Amino acid sequence: MEYQIIDKEFLELLRTLVLRYNVILKDGNLGGNRSKSKGSSVEFSDFREYIPGDDFRRIDWKALARFEKVYIKLFMEEREAPISIFVDKSKSMSFGGKKEAAVKLAATFAFSALKEYDSVSAIMFDEKIRASERNQKGQPAFSKIIQLLESNEFEGESNLYSVINEWQGRLKKGITVIITDLMYDARLEETLKLLSYKKQKIIICQVLSKDELSPEFEGNLRLLDSENNEFMDIMTGTDAVNLYLKQLSDFINQNKELCTKYRADYMLMDSSKPVEQLLKELHHKNQQY
Repeated sequence: MEYQIIDKEFLELLRTLVLRYNVILKDGNLGGNRSKSKGSSVEFSDFREYIPGDDFRRIDWKALARFEKVYIKLFMEEREAPISIFVDKSKSMSFGGKKEAAVKLAATFAFSALKEYDSVSAIMFDEKIRASERNQKGQPAFSKIIQLLESNEFEGESNLYSVINEWQGRLKKGITVIITDLMYDARLEETLKLLSYKKQKIIICQVLSKDELSPEFEGNLRLLDSENNEFMDIMTGTDAVNLYLKQLSDFINQNKELCTKYRADYMLMDSSKPVEQLLKELHHKNQQY
């Protein structure tokens, strides 16, 4: 099946990369992550393909001889980790390559999780939850998630806290990924506090365009909010640009500090740069865990 944003080259890249999540879920299901639960943990459950970093002592040599592929044995303690991927589909995410970056990032997290036999929920939101695929498992579910990501129009305003609050009843101890530009009152600290209370490993992916990160303008301009159509007339110049960059830097640092406070991972992405480059860097980082 052909997609608009996820092309064959990107799919081939995903097949070579695996993002591993440094999270321990004491109770419940765990996928590629290892639980601390005992009991039936030594009971054989299933196979999956070998991933660099796996314990070579668990390779099934009979399966290698039969299928000419390297598989490892999975045991009952290694079950799926529930992963929820929230994608901001508001109007401000529709320009500057942010939509394409958001879709590719979400696809990467979903593909890596499904490959690890994790359970994936993908949620498209603006001021409300607009569409979702819940508790998807296995590689065949990947096409459902991609169709969800690519079929939604990016429009409306964002309300992250309201969306997370609406979804919280479905959250089990696991991983929550939020992909957004945060260019609105996201009530980020309240959101992080709620997710921490729900025992989530939190990953915040802030996606900004080149124009937002390094604006180039001069003269008299009218700035228009793409989501609510409010505007502001400004006189630009070196001082105005420097003031903007200072405010942006403070804003980004504030987001980083909040993520650090609540033990969330923070990622800033320039949507003008290839997502593929970022993924290779993430893959290298995950191999170091």
